[in-house]
Amino acid sequence: MPVITVDWWRGNNHNDRRELIEEVSATVSRIAGCPLEAVTVVIRDVDPSYWGKGGKPASEL
Repeated sequence: MPVITVDWWRGNNHNDRRELIEEVSATVSRIAGCPLEAVTVVIRDVDPSYWGKGGKPASEL
């Protein structure tokens, strides 16, 4: 029963989210050898102002 969590910047649309869920689920199912229905994907939208990279807030990059 794999549970995969993806953090990404807020603002991605429903179609991008759907495609990510489908692709991640298929890959994990294949590699883990479990049924597709056993894979759970959680996507968390994070505002860039709460994300840092290279010592700076992502909202400033």
